[in-house]
Amino acid sequence: MKLPRRLKFGFWSFFGAWILVLGASAASYTEKQTNEVNQALAALPHPQSAADFPALPHLACRNQGNTELCWSFATSSFLEAERARLKMEPVRISTLYFAYCQYLEKTKQLIKTRGASRFANGDLFAGVVDACRLYGAMPAEVYDHDTPGKIYDQKNLYAELEKWTQKARKQNKWDEEKQLKQVKAILKKYLSEPPASFTYQGKSYTPRTFFDEVVRLNLSDYVLVTSWTYAPFNQFTELKVPDNWKHQTNFFNVPLPVFYDSIKGALQSGYSVATDVDDTEPTYEITRRYSFITDSPVTQEAREAGFESGATTDDHLIHLVGWTNISGEDWFLAKDSAKSIWSAHHEGYVFAHSSYIKLKYLAFLVHKDAVPKIKALLPKE
Repeated sequence: MKLPRRLKFGFWSFFGAWILVLGASAASYTEKQTNEVNQALAALPHPQSAADFPALPHLACRNQGNTELCWSFATSSFLEAERARLKMEPVRISTLYFAYCQYLEKTKQLIKTRGASRFANGDLFAGVVDACRLYGAMPAEVYDHDTPGKIYDQKNLYAELEKWTQKARKQNKWDEEKQLKQVKAILKKYLSEPPASFTYQGKSYTPRTFFDEVVRLNLSDYVLVTSWTYAPFNQFTELKVPDNWKHQTNFFNVPLPVFYDSIKGALQSGYSVATDVDDTEPTYEITRRYSFITDSPVTQEAREAGFESGATTDDHLIHLVGWTNISGEDWFLAKDSAKSIWSAHHEGYVFAHSSYIKLKYLAFLVHKDAVPKIKALLPKE
């Protein structure tokens, strides 16, 4: 959940940032603020289009529409790119199937904790990775039913699920079989019930066999990485954000230079990177294409201060698929499924500057071979 903008601006005003008006929102930037952002961008060597990047193999961007499934779109895109890196035949993986599976898991956790667990629409990389392990996967053509120009809308689904959670907590009734039945009925109404088996390219699969025989990725080959001083470096820790609703402690914590160099090095070596990012800074919201930081310290301390104050929040997941250097400035090409990005007619591509990644990227998912320095520090299996 995004914090009020007055809290986010408070951090940058503390450090003397240049584009601050307390209480501003994405819809209320002044002409002066917009001009300042555009002038700062003009003074910063930057890419003009996605064609300026030697992009890694990936499938075309998708629009998440009126959903809060960036976690599924970004991580599914990452799995698709991993298959492309391994020279496998391309397949579009269903994002909605992972949403269905995770709502079942959230329901079970809510029942187990007697209503204490967070039940909301957001999630992290685990929303896809854990679903693959527990349920398998599906091709998008079987479950998502994509059509040209289709815009997903799940506002009514979220509203009905919220009513169910309120009722369950109020009545304090936690019979798993009955409650799961109610949630499945809601999901069936808005998402449809996933088929137990389906045909893909002339062969019959279940979700489990589709993952094992078609997706064919070894999930143990991947690592989650973060960088915070609230926990010891070079150890696994919890990423302390609301969307980590399972409170998973499998994020490997490294110093900021290692964090950044690992992202850059992975892309230079041919590996894409799925990332968790704060997308609510003015440069991102105003341009809807460029994210960068100006006149603020780019340090581990500034990163931590932003996180602790609430200025840096867990808002969005995107998928990095390219890197380039323009006149000494590092830029990264990302697939961004947000509806606001698509409404700006950028076809889902955005550009992140090194300063933004260092301060506003919370964590990332990558193949272990892409980050040899980190891999060497991981516990032996």
